[in-house]
Amino acid sequence: MSKVIFSSWAGKVVDNRGLHPNEYASAEDLRLPLQYNGHRVTAFMSWNGLVVADDKVDIVDMAHTYLKEVQKLSCGECSVGYLGIKIMLGILAGIANGKGSDEDIKLLRWLGAGVKENARCDFCPSAITPVLDTLNYYKEEYVKPIASRKGRAKSTYMTRVTAPCMEVCPAHQDIPGYIELIRNRRYKEALELIRKTNCLPRITGRACVAFCEANCTRNEIDSPVAIRALKRFAADCETDSGLEPTFDKVKAGKPRVAVIGAGPAGLAASYNLALMGYKVTIYDELPAAGGMALVGIPPYRLPRGILERESDIIRRLGVKIKLNTKLGRDITLEQLSADGFKAIFIATGAHLGREFDIQNWRQGYAGLADGVEFLRDVNLGKKIEAKDRAIIVGGGNVAIDCARTCLRLGFKDVTIVYRRSRVEMPGRAEEVGPAEKEGVRIHFLATPVRVLTEGDKVIGAECIRMELGEPDASGRRRPIPVEGSEFVLPADMIISAIGEAPDLSFLAEGQPIETTEQGTIRVDQLSYQTSQVGVFSGGDCVTGPATLIEAIAAGNRVARSVDQYLASGRIVQYEEDTAKSLTHDIGLWRQRREGIIAKSSRQSPEQLQPSDRVLSFDEVESCLTAEAAVKEAERCLRCYRVMLLAVELVKEGEADG
Repeated sequence: MSKVIFSSWAGKVVDNRGLHPNEYASAEDLRLPLQYNGHRVTAFMSWNGLVVADDKVDIVDMAHTYLKEVQKLSCGECSVGYLGIKIMLGILAGIANGKGSDEDIKLLRWLGAGVKENARCDFCPSAITPVLDTLNYYKEEYVKPIASRKGRAKSTYMTRVTAPCMEVCPAHQDIPGYIELIRNRRYKEALELIRKTNCLPRITGRACVAFCEANCTRNEIDSPVAIRALKRFAADCETDSGLEPTFDKVKAGKPRVAVIGAGPAGLAASYNLALMGYKVTIYDELPAAGGMALVGIPPYRLPRGILERESDIIRRLGVKIKLNTKLGRDITLEQLSADGFKAIFIATGAHLGREFDIQNWRQGYAGLADGVEFLRDVNLGKKIEAKDRAIIVGGGNVAIDCARTCLRLGFKDVTIVYRRSRVEMPGRAEEVGPAEKEGVRIHFLATPVRVLTEGDKVIGAECIRMELGEPDASGRRRPIPVEGSEFVLPADMIISAIGEAPDLSFLAEGQPIETTEQGTIRVDQLSYQTSQVGVFSGGDCVTGPATLIEAIAAGNRVARSVDQYLASGRIVQYEEDTAKSLTHDIGLWRQRREGIIAKSSRQSPEQLQPSDRVLSFDEVESCLTAEAAVKEAERCLRCYRVMLLAVELVKEGEADG
């Protein structure tokens, strides 16, 4: 929506009041659709301003309703924000009910300016922006009810609350909420809030990629809040205190659901379905639950006991987990349906390594390994003979994990060969840096082209140097071989870690479940249902290799779809999903900081020294202390964003899409 009656969004005022629509000036950076879930959007207000698309909108009622939502999130840590909002709300209520006075407008402006300039955190100063815009640009709308002494008619509104950190979290966890609880030393409540959207807090508290931290407002000031470490702290407090989680009792008796895969997506779906009252059975081919979290993440990052506890909590909800049971070998989809399962969720992950195109790779020489298989063997306890020199090909997190694992196995010389530069390297900086400190060398702008052998053993790799050209489909600059730049790297083992892919061999010929050209399962983007009715799929086997939190988010969504399907046979989009898409499109989450905020040092967990940690698979990073966790939680600016949409029902036949 670029042409509207009025907009103050992002501080750019466009005022088309009194003009013919053909004369309207365009408001930039607005992407709010005119239709929203069967409603016509007539106006919206949020932290970045006010937009009006229909001159029939009651500005005073909208400002009053908006501020009521804002007050719910006002924390009370500073009297300026909390009391200022409270008093302004009372004044607005009086005006909206026809009981205002001429001095109220002046007082509202004065109070709003005080909140904007003096409140301690980021929330109240940002939240007050659109209310001040109504006072500055729609003063006459306040004068009318004051003069007439008549109340305002109530309109229909939709509300969404988010934050920069929440908006990029696939599971949309209430991050400012649980951080605030930690700050107030209410650790149990913080963990309960986390578990509403994330059933694996101890796992993600250690191994999440932390999209949230990359989008933290504090990046503009000093360094992001240690959100992942705070999540781990809340979760570890429960275990360290000998406490057990409690859940509300649910009425049992709902249908049986089968879940294929005990990885993050399968566990998340099972957790949610169990809380809804469904009888869930998980089948997994591995000897323990966890999926790629079990076989793909080394113990120095994620100790095995953590996985066991998280899966045990889900078992206590009544979920059965049958291990060493492979779909297509031990069970089939047809058998599960015949056994009385009314819905099936396939969450088999991406456990295959991608084919490595290099001369001599497929000749069965001793010392060649796929990265995914290598980590699986180590994590499941298979003995790996350590040699002198290892080369790992790739630049992602699997490559980093393979390299650090080789050091712990006793390899003396470990080198990562990556065909691009450090800038393009997909591996997380938090893992690359420690790997280098431990002794891993990284050879950038190079790639192996041939395995060198002697007899039946690997002795090295012939490599070629690369230079970077124009960006390719991934958005990264394309590596181009430099002619005549070949060189040799000696090695006793070469590990390919260039990517992962789903194993869909369980889909028998003639199976009605469709797949994509990328070798993933095709699903409906709304429901996650496959081409076979009653069979759903999500996680890495649908998206390709992704992250823990993305898999958990997929499991959460599938559980809702399965519930709708079994309850009514019809799956519709949730209101919050529509709102999330809409607010993301208009840039609600974009970072904005009000006023001057003092810098403060990020609290970091202690780590084992590099020289010590390579001697074992002991966990490298410790948990924050209570003192450090509270201090870190105090750095959060509470960047909640409240968005209020004024809507009217679209009459039948009027919808224009």
